[in-house]
Amino acid sequence: MKQLLQNRLWLCFSIGMAAVLVGAGLYWASPYAAAWDEVDFTLALERYDLLAMQPHFPGYPYFILGGMAVHAVVANPAKALSVLNVFVLGSAVFPLVWLLRRHVPLPAALLAALAVFSSSYVFLAAARPMSDGAALGVLWWYIWAVERTHRQKTWRAQLLPAALFSVLMGIRLSYAPFAVALLFLWYEDWKTHRRFSRVAASVLAAAGFQLIWVAAVARTEGGLWPFFKLGWAFVHGHFSDWGGTAAASPLPFSERVCRFLINNFLWTGIASQNAWLLAAYAVMGAIAWRAGRFQLPRSLVVSALLYAVWALLAQNIEKPRHLLPLIHFALFYVWGRFFTALRPWRLALAAAVVLLQAGVGAGQLREQVETPPAVYQLAADLRDKPRPFVVYTWEETRVFDYLHVPFPHKEVFHFSFFLQDKENYRHAAIYMTNHVVDGFRAQGADLSGRVRKVKTYRSSSLADPVYGTITLYEWIEE
Repeated sequence: MKQLLQNRLWLCFSIGMAAVLVGAGLYWASPYAAAWDEVDFTLALERYDLLAMQPHFPGYPYFILGGMAVHAVVANPAKALSVLNVFVLGSAVFPLVWLLRRHVPLPAALLAALAVFSSSYVFLAAARPMSDGAALGVLWWYIWAVERTHRQKTWRAQLLPAALFSVLMGIRLSYAPFAVALLFLWYEDWKTHRRFSRVAASVLAAAGFQLIWVAAVARTEGGLWPFFKLGWAFVHGHFSDWGGTAAASPLPFSERVCRFLINNFLWTGIASQNAWLLAAYAVMGAIAWRAGRFQLPRSLVVSALLYAVWALLAQNIEKPRHLLPLIHFALFYVWGRFFTALRPWRLALAAAVVLLQAGVGAGQLREQVETPPAVYQLAADLRDKPRPFVVYTWEETRVFDYLHVPFPHKEVFHFSFFLQDKENYRHAAIYMTNHVVDGFRAQGADLSGRVRKVKTYRSSSLADPVYGTITLYEWIEE
């Protein structure tokens, strides 16, 4: 009887906290499109056009379709996408509980799933108009479906993970390394039945599911060939120019690895840049290490390792949000191992960490919404500046276009182009953002005495590490 009451207590606590977190995420879902990609997604709800980068390649059709459905109820398109992310990520609690339930008792499975779901940084990153939150939610459903198929061992069971992987690719293509889990299924099926026809049918079914969204998007662009040409141009630019990959970044590889592990994964991803959370997880990790064994699915381990390599080498190191799956997987492992030796005090300690994590996350969500993004603050100030003037920017110009600002602005990357172009504005004040100034200096330009700091704008650097701080400079002619 006592055990039954305790189970009901933890069940109520877990359900209540999950509901509070989802409610907070919906209430403080970001209404701002404050970065280039966020503008791409937001504009797509009004007009879907890949050539106009609404959104950018490969089109993310399932994410945009879901956003359009929510937009019918939520007027702000950016907030509609943020709300969709919160809902889909919230649904991941179910597969998390089902996966954990096979290893630990129900109260522990509920608390562990809640602890993973309530990750402060993940929840903050998810409550924005990007596809990360929805993709992470679908990823957990996909992992659950893969494990379910491993147990059932029927051919029909393989259709669900194949279909979910298609949905995942139609939300976020960079999660492609998780296709390895399907390879594990097919290999296991081959070892069991030794029938090429079964494996071929599984592969064709998976390809058919992918073709659904690829063909639909290609049709909007005039066919498969124009679609793939657009894709090649996008991929080439991502890896050679603006994508922040290891090939395009001047950052030394050793420094890139340290930043990936220490800043992006540990300090930002796990601790949400909060010393109390970092200390809490240091304690939890130490206890979990001594608690016992917790066996992760082999397909999940291999997929996670491949994705870690992909995120390190082929994603922008300045954006920790690319590590969201790795953060969730690490928490899943820590909490699963923590509860392998179940004690009442462990449940109480886990509840305390969940409350701390939820409190930190709620505060960060509130700050993200109540403090307009730095680029919004900059646009508001520039509206009031005396004219004529022109502003040279990097990605900020995409947000200025989205906000329909009434002043001229230009994206500029090369100092030589700037020197030529500014001659068109001889009788106007010339402003530029710190990203332009830093870029010119990196090209070897001597700006001593040529720029004057005007004002610095700040918003949540955790939510937007690249453009959370923007400094406006004025160009001074000799």
